[in-house]
Amino acid sequence: MATEVSKTGGTIDWDAVFALVEAKEGALIERLRRIIRVDNCIPPGKNYDTLVDLLEPQFKQYGFATERVVIPEELWRAIPLPLEGERVNLVAKKGSGKPPLTIYAHMDTVPIEEGWDYDPFGAELHDGRVYGRGVADMKGTIASLLTAAEIMDELGLEPVWDLVACLCTDEEIGVYPGIWHLAKEGYVVAPVLCMEGSQDPVLRLGSNGAVDVTITVKGRSCHSGANYLGVNAIEEAVPVMVELLALKGQVEARRSALPLAPAPGAPDHLRPMFNLDIIHAGVKSNIVPATCTLVVNRRFIPEERYEDVEREVREAVDRGMEKSRALDVEVSFMKAYPAYHQSADHPLAHKLVSIMKHLHGYSDADFVRTGSGGSTDMANVAETLGTDQIATVGLGRMGESKAHGANESVRLSDAKVHVKELLYLFCAPEIAPA
Repeated sequence: MATEVSKTGGTIDWDAVFALVEAKEGALIERLRRIIRVDNCIPPGKNYDTLVDLLEPQFKQYGFATERVVIPEELWRAIPLPLEGERVNLVAKKGSGKPPLTIYAHMDTVPIEEGWDYDPFGAELHDGRVYGRGVADMKGTIASLLTAAEIMDELGLEPVWDLVACLCTDEEIGVYPGIWHLAKEGYVVAPVLCMEGSQDPVLRLGSNGAVDVTITVKGRSCHSGANYLGVNAIEEAVPVMVELLALKGQVEARRSALPLAPAPGAPDHLRPMFNLDIIHAGVKSNIVPATCTLVVNRRFIPEERYEDVEREVREAVDRGMEKSRALDVEVSFMKAYPAYHQSADHPLAHKLVSIMKHLHGYSDADFVRTGSGGSTDMANVAETLGTDQIATVGLGRMGESKAHGANESVRLSDAKVHVKELLYLFCAPEIAPA
């Protein structure tokens, strides 16, 4: 697998580089543990400053110039969720005068749910796997990035890019994520390496947008023994839900031009999704409920216009209200992310494919081009910069890492391979055939 590539002043002995990656296994595990121990679950999304305090000195030690970019409070307070603490983003730059490469990771994670067999903040190693919240999605990639930076510094490896690492806030909730702020403020340049990917041979082509719709149906409370005096908000929300479910059928019959990776029950192409996900109503069985609140999560394909998404939901609610005795209804929209396209046919994406073929032994036939039903802040980057030059690779594997679930984990071997991928990507002008 060893190859040599030219660089200013000599050659790179990749056998020696990879031997050093293997020798730093213990340091990589400890770095993972220190990062995972910081609780950045969102909401509330606290401790961004604590994590940046840990990371920033390491980037400086390895020759990066750093800057903390704090999002103005009036911008993130507009997110209708219970958030706490400063939204501190870290930008770390290395090099000057070469083509730029933005490297992206988000620092927040989803909350902890029941069912963990290991400490979710422990980054414990069991049977070759590292367990912890965010180890796959996607704080673990920060440990890989820092380990690659350490090896570059130790061996004097010169990147072929000007590296711009952006470690960002609030991806797991959207609306106003940190990378969008950085993109609007000029810190982000294309191409972008998004480390929210996997070690699977998957080429992402874009993703659905996402919006949460909160629908509150209003009635009148009274004693349940005299229900004729009230208006039951749960019962009067049923006609609204019937119309929403009819709309769900129409929406989910649509298809994007983007293909979807084969999976049990999955369609051949990316589709919109319409989910009635949360319902709140009632306080006691002897009180007729005065309100019923329903939250719909709507995922929309790149071919759909967001304005039409809103219009369809409002019209369905209106149709339901025509058949309901409810006194009133309120509808609000929280747009988390737009939909977007990214290309798999630009130099960064091609180089990454060559690297993965070289390190994993994948063939061209192994790579699957697919859209994603999930949503991501890369859509904000693509929209703001007007670019589709985004490539993705990360630590997890789709079938086993349980991102967002209990016992989230990655293979330790994949964490080391990710370090090697980054070193190749940053420092090799080109990759020899596998």
